[in-house]
Amino acid sequence: MQLNEPAELDKLLFRRQFILSKEIGHGLADGKQILIGGCYHLSAHLDLELTHIEHAEKSLTLLGFALDPDDPEAGNEAILRRLIVSMGCSKDVLRDAETLGGRWVLIVHDGKETTVLHDATGQRQVYFTRPEIGESVVCASKPGVMAEQLGLTMDASAVDFIHSRKSDDYEIYWMPGDTSLYAEICALLPNHFLTLSDGICHRFWPEQALPPMSYPEVLSECIRLLRGQIDSAQRRFPLAISMTAGWDSRLMLALHREYTENLYAFTLVYPHLPTESRDVCVPNRLLGKLGIEHHLVPYPDTIDVAFKEIFRRNNPSANSAYCADTQSLYAVYPGDRVCVTGDVAEIVKCYYERRRSEPEPISALELAELGGLGMHPFAVQAFGKWLESSNKPPINLLDLFCWEQMAGRWQARVRAEYDMAQESFAPLSNRRLLRVMLTVDAGMRRGPDFRLLADLIEALWPDVLSEPINPPEPVSRARQVINVLKKTGLPQMIPAGAKAKIKGIFRP
Repeated sequence: MQLNEPAELDKLLFRRQFILSKEIGHGLADGKQILIGGCYHLSAHLDLELTHIEHAEKSLTLLGFALDPDDPEAGNEAILRRLIVSMGCSKDVLRDAETLGGRWVLIVHDGKETTVLHDATGQRQVYFTRPEIGESVVCASKPGVMAEQLGLTMDASAVDFIHSRKSDDYEIYWMPGDTSLYAEICALLPNHFLTLSDGICHRFWPEQALPPMSYPEVLSECIRLLRGQIDSAQRRFPLAISMTAGWDSRLMLALHREYTENLYAFTLVYPHLPTESRDVCVPNRLLGKLGIEHHLVPYPDTIDVAFKEIFRRNNPSANSAYCADTQSLYAVYPGDRVCVTGDVAEIVKCYYERRRSEPEPISALELAELGGLGMHPFAVQAFGKWLESSNKPPINLLDLFCWEQMAGRWQARVRAEYDMAQESFAPLSNRRLLRVMLTVDAGMRRGPDFRLLADLIEALWPDVLSEPINPPEPVSRARQVINVLKKTGLPQMIPAGAKAKIKGIFRP
């Protein structure tokens, strides 16, 4: 796709986004329009799938796509019809949607109340206005589209927090707790649903301890749920997979054993990685052995001004817009393919663990430290609010923190930004699947062995383990020279202009 085609760029404004409001004037221009519950106007971008069904006085509206591993042949409409037949009230959908994968938002009208929920880890985001700012709640896929239409300005404390992160075009930040850059707008977190009548979020999971399962039962159920989702997805879309040298993409590749003929496997080549980087070389060797073509997506030398302008409207930022990845994909990636990602695997990999044994309960300060967001009061306050709402969960608190914050905020934000260039879904974003995986002892889930993931890969497609996972990163000769020079202290004596020329010659 050429970046200098204005007509094509115009189609990217609010791509795959939606807005839901009682005010019809809040809709997206030229988007799909539908009325829900007699009073809520839904407007969705043309590239966002929208499926709506009604039964008696009830309705279900799906934004995005759902995958049923129990019935891979079922499409969006068939899934909704099954849900609505068994729906007495909106809470019944929470139970019946437990095994659904995909990337979706579901608006449920049970004849009395209208509620909103999303996929297990909130990879299809939902933001909403706090009820105190107006007579009715406004929902959208991103806060920017609401802020633009409601005339909102960024919250000073949130902006100060973002500036403390010192991010640039090659970094990304995430907002802690349920916050956004706007004081009037907050995020719907995973494991919660929103009632539109009062704008209140309700936690519905976890309610009780996970029932024990034997390890063979865990492996069997995980394989069934993972395979079922891929089977369902490949019936609907041509698929793609993003490859690195890591565990997550290796598991995703193993799921495609029967579907390699039309698989688009690619690696985004970041500017800080040398050409001999393991994230380039390992996938290249492995895919070559398996007879799968490996596509390299180059990072842009410069960020296109027109593309960045639209990106910033889609993703308002207090710092420079993070859009280089998205521009890379937009320029090269085949837009008809749905990307299968290994996102949210961190939930089951014990991503957050206390660095010291302490009898004291986990604090908001500790969460901010573990999350790597610094000690800014904005982050600490947000995590304090989340900690209070978690209500001493019957699962490991840090696993839940990873689920609702790292996966539900950071990774969901990345996927939302990529919406300008690609549609995607994470097979691990499945509540039933995550529940089963979390029953496994932490020692089997954490690194460096990641025994659970290794056993799943071995059962699915052992050949994908023929190349090492995350081997030591090779050090180029130029980098070796630079490292030696650093030890001598000579670089501090070299003028800045000369340093720049040397870097151009010996770039590692």
